[in-house]
Amino acid sequence: MQKTLWTSTEIRALFKIDERFKSTQTLFNAEERGEIPKATRKPRGKIQVRHWKTEQLPQIGARFGFLSKNKRQKILCKYIQKGGVLKTTTSFNEARIFALNGLKTLVIGLDFECSITDIMLPKMLETVKLDKLQQPLGLYQFFAENAPIEDVIVKTSLPTLDIIPETHDLVVFDKWLNQQKRREYIFHDKLLPKIANYDVIIFDNGPSWNHLIENSIICADTIVSPLGCNLLAYNASATNFSSLLDFQKEMKIKNQKLIMFPTLLDRSSLSQQIYGQYLTKFADYVLPIPIRFAAKGQESLINRLSIFEHAPTSPVAQDYYDLIRAMWKIINSESKTEKKVTPSQEGLKEIV
Repeated sequence: MQKTLWTSTEIRALFKIDERFKSTQTLFNAEERGEIPKATRKPRGKIQVRHWKTEQLPQIGARFGFLSKNKRQKILCKYIQKGGVLKTTTSFNEARIFALNGLKTLVIGLDFECSITDIMLPKMLETVKLDKLQQPLGLYQFFAENAPIEDVIVKTSLPTLDIIPETHDLVVFDKWLNQQKRREYIFHDKLLPKIANYDVIIFDNGPSWNHLIENSIICADTIVSPLGCNLLAYNASATNFSSLLDFQKEMKIKNQKLIMFPTLLDRSSLSQQIYGQYLTKFADYVLPIPIRFAAKGQESLINRLSIFEHAPTSPVAQDYYDLIRAMWKIINSESKTEKKVTPSQEGLKEIV
């Protein structure tokens, strides 16, 4: 069951307000001035405790969040031809954290296994399994059957976070794309104009190269690739990188940013060595801010909450805080190569 009410203490931890504002009264003062929504009051002994609803969090994040408002829409493509490296997990956390900071965010699921839909809209998939007559609309219906985009986009518990869910006819849609003219540009030409009102769009791809990945790469300002700190992921990393560069060259894509970051880092010697190899091998692209292996990360997915909402003071939450701030700086930079960011000492102290 998702959490629905938030105290001032929880909100200060969620947005790390105390690190940037000296007074604990800052939140209350903003409420009194009408800068953030009014909280409901619940009695606790002789005092009244403020509680804000989940749907109010993005308005608070717009005022007290740690991500600045972007001037132009940003489109991210999550690409890695390797499963089990936290691709969808990090996409979900990024999307929800962007939305909590007041950025209107749209996730577009492109994985045949419906990975991110299963996290964000599990009840929808359960309904589909029970009643095949109530199939939800998806990208295939939008493109091939001219379904309105409003009927394809699904709302979530945050008013600033929507999703175009994966449906079980994505395989059919991929085959349909193969028969179209300018098939790599179908998303760019027909989908992007319909979703221009979002601040951030995240394409969450599956691990196998297909026409959906090609379309999302064409659309993207930034390619985001998580690199698992294990042997199988490391062995696949060179092939993944080469496939991306070959496609960019073939399509004559220029000025597209690439952000890589290590995931699943643990204390083992092999994991640490692979992490070091990534820093050397992809020095121009990899951020030295790994997402460490942590049970809290899995727990947050079960509750369909970002790690900030579930365990804001955990070490892995600090990882995401450092990573997303660094990513957002690169995404909004005018330079293609600006990157070098050092994680906070608090975030580093337990990694090695």
